[in-house]
Amino acid sequence: MLPNDKLTITNSKIFNFSSFGIRGTATSINAKNLVINNCGQSSFAGTYGGKYNFTHCTIANYWDSSFRQFPALLINDFIVDENNTIFTNDLTEANFNNCIIYGNDNPEFLLENEGSVFNYKFNNCLLRFNNSSLSGTGNYDFDDTTFYNNNVFNEDPKFKSPFENLMRIGDDSGAKGIGNTFGVAEAPRDILGFLRSSSIDAGAYNFIIFED
Repeated sequence: MLPNDKLTITNSKIFNFSSFGIRGTATSINAKNLVINNCGQSSFAGTYGGKYNFTHCTIANYWDSSFRQFPALLINDFIVDENNTIFTNDLTEANFNNCIIYGNDNPEFLLENEGSVFNYKFNNCLLRFNNSSLSGTGNYDFDDTTFYNNNVFNEDPKFKSPFENLMRIGDDSGAKGIGNTFGVAEAPRDILGFLRSSSIDAGAYNFIIFED
């Protein structure tokens, strides 16, 4: 955590907003063990640049109460005024470590830039992005380790009941065991206070075996 973060949020759950779960505009946010779900727009939006660091977070969106225009995660570096003039602001960093970014739409993250400083990285995350026309282009070159490292794509996280905001993951989750030790150093316990083991799960929760 940097001393100038405008918002630090840990061990928190944000559910059931008709708009955004969290929307940051040209700001700085540090989040650990954060769960966001069921939002009518994006669960998290970092807009007009800024600085964002998310570790062991579950950014999901299973909103089904109306049409949803935006994915679970939205990152951009610009605003457009009433005259259609574009203003940009540097995205100095947007780091997602050991996170789950998933939902009932596809793709579930959008990275849009108009300026030249647009720094982002996904490490050891479970991501939903299955779009053949976008994959491999622009900000979605998933083979470029400058931006994407050791991620898993489109594997079911096996949330217990995401439409009811029960976001624990099962023992057959695509997020099980995919995390890195850096994330554990930042958040050694999960959102419920349980120690993370040598098999590190992505997201805010350690996996459990669900009872039938």
